[in-house]
Amino acid sequence: MVNEIRTYGRTELAQLYFPAICPRAAWAKLRLYLLDDPRLSHLLDSGRRSFLPIDVALIFDCLGRP
Repeated sequence: MVNEIRTYGRTELAQLYFPAICPRAAWAKLRLYLLDDPRLSHLLDSGRRSFLPIDVALIFDCLGRP
């Protein structure tokens, strides 16, 4: 379980949630989870390749901590 809320690269965060699959597949899977949740889908609109601490806190709140 991750306790630190900080900036994470999108693939880095995805691998925390899905450590058993390759980084690209982990990001694809996390992206689907984000798209499926109306509270999180806006995070994909910015085009950034990382999530700021405020974004990470929201993701942790909605999906639980990895």
